[in-house]
Amino acid sequence: MVIQLGGVMRLPFLLLLFSLCLSLPARADDRVEHGDWASQFRDGMGEASTHDNGTAMFGMLCANRLCRYYFANGTPCEAGNNYPIMLTTKVGALALDSVCEPMETANGEVMLYWFGESAQLNDAFSQSESVGFAFPLTSGQFRTNVFSMSGYSEAIGRMVGVLLEQQDPPQQEAGASPVPEEVPDGDPVPTEIEIKKI
Repeated sequence: MVIQLGGVMRLPFLLLLFSLCLSLPARADDRVEHGDWASQFRDGMGEASTHDNGTAMFGMLCANRLCRYYFANGTPCEAGNNYPIMLTTKVGALALDSVCEPMETANGEVMLYWFGESAQLNDAFSQSESVGFAFPLTSGQFRTNVFSMSGYSEAIGRMVGVLLEQQDPPQQEAGASPVPEEVPDGDPVPTEIEIKKI
């Protein structure tokens, strides 16, 4: 099923909401494990995420009808700057631009690298058993992380489904998708996210 969420919002507002989400204690009744992924909700926001043995995080955050992927591996960055990331998936390698924003959380500052979703990316993620991230370092080396995708489709599906039910139950149309807030260069780009039921 394909779902549409529309609208545009500023990245700082999304980051503020995400920081509040990370700093609040999770309620047991809104966090659900889906294989190696989890979905949870707070104050109208939804998050689906996983981690690489506690050394890195990867997930999607949706707030105010907008969804963005994020990646964090503990590498410092300059706020607002673009950083390249290489992904390896079952369907091949993808090069992405991400935008860095440092976030204050209950566990200290976390550097998050945000990137927009797209039909190509969502399809690659849903077909992959694992996804590798290669992050270039100033030393000329790469820092790598591998994330299990077991439970990805279920976690994203639950998160988007619950948010749609909470926001516009009678008016929501099937056949549309979340729209990322903006790409790193600032231009709004409509995309599709396919939620596959397994």
